Amino acid sequence: MIKLLLAVALTGATLHTGDGKPIENGTVIIDGDRIGAVGKNVQIPPGAEVIDVSGSIITPGLVDANSRLGTAEFGTGAPSTVEGTLDEKYGDLRAALRVSDTFNPRAFAIPIAREGGITSILAVPRGGIVQGQSAWIDLSDGGGIRRGRVAVHVSLGGENEAGSRSRKFMRLREVLEDARLFRANRGPYIQNRLRVLAPSAEALEVLARALDREIKVVFEVDRAPDIRAALAIIREQELDAVLVGVEEGWLAAKAIADAKVPVLVDPYANLPEDFDRLQARLDNAALLAKAGVKVAFTLRGESTRAGRLRFGAGIAVANGFDREAALAAITSVPSDIFGMKDEGRIRPGARANLAVWNGDPFEPMSWATRLFIGGKEIDLRTRQDLLTERYR
Repeated sequence: MIKLLLAVALTGATLHTGDGKPIENGTVIIDGDRIGAVGKNVQIPPGAEVIDVSGSIITPGLVDANSRLGTAEFGTGAPSTVEGTLDEKYGDLRAALRVSDTFNPRAFAIPIAREGGITSILAVPRGGIVQGQSAWIDLSDGGGIRRGRVAVHVSLGGENEAGSRSRKFMRLREVLEDARLFRANRGPYIQNRLRVLAPSAEALEVLARALDREIKVVFEVDRAPDIRAALAIIREQELDAVLVGVEEGWLAAKAIADAKVPVLVDPYANLPEDFDRLQARLDNAALLAKAGVKVAFTLRGESTRAGRLRFGAGIAVANGFDREAALAAITSVPSDIFGMKDEGRIRPGARANLAVWNGDPFEPMSWATRLFIGGKEIDLRTRQDLLTERYR
């Protein structure tokens, strides 16, 4: 259930705006789908609904910029609920695939994510080398696709077969060269006077946009040597790129910082789960930030437990990451990375995506008491809550 609020004043809270120090006993004015005013001595508009949230903390709504929410309901245990992917028979070049086509705004896990303060996600594809295109989505009731084509995603991790990394890097370079040839010869391609190119025409158009830096390229990569190889491709092809995973990123931190490529890190990652992640460690994010890398946090495709993102930020803080930077890493930084600059901060004119907390949002004993997405208050009850109320 959504309660429509045209003018709302949230008063008495500590505001973590994402810009500067927290504001004690502050007020936030919600005007339609935007923030109208923020501060200690804010004039409340006549007729506004005043909500006293004294003792609470207000933060921007949280963002997971590498999510499978709404596309993978129950994971691989129920294949019919998994979207944003293709069967292997369609090959490993899937740039034309769009997550926005099959996103389910009423997925059961979305209310659980909102309960954890998440208001926006970058919904990402899965499968293949070139996996497809992601979408920026508000988690309002009924869903709100704000941008349907944000980035094209590439997976460069190793698999359980000899030479899998070599094959992926070779294949990616070939595909990008095909896209470069297509970009310079669209006429001959349409007239069938060009050599056969591996991707489809639509996929080539997407990759050509990436070469023109009109769309970002997100590389999922973990092993330190693979990170350096991905950075070489980014430099060679002059791509506007982001790295996801980078569980051995601390070993290549200077190279990442020098390349000015931002990263999305899973702050929970600390185990050598496979040969790509033998050097994973909990202070990876802190070491990357210390080297000058722009760091955001993600649960890296988690859907059923997406509400844990805030606890991951707390884990990063416990392992040396700056506290205010940790909040930014799940609000303003991912928003900035993907060009959604009207999200992730509490300031006039920003989109009114807000979370009200009864305590420290990084602590398990605190929880969100109110959530606003695009200025509309969201009912935080989950399916589990409704079933409990029904059968209590």
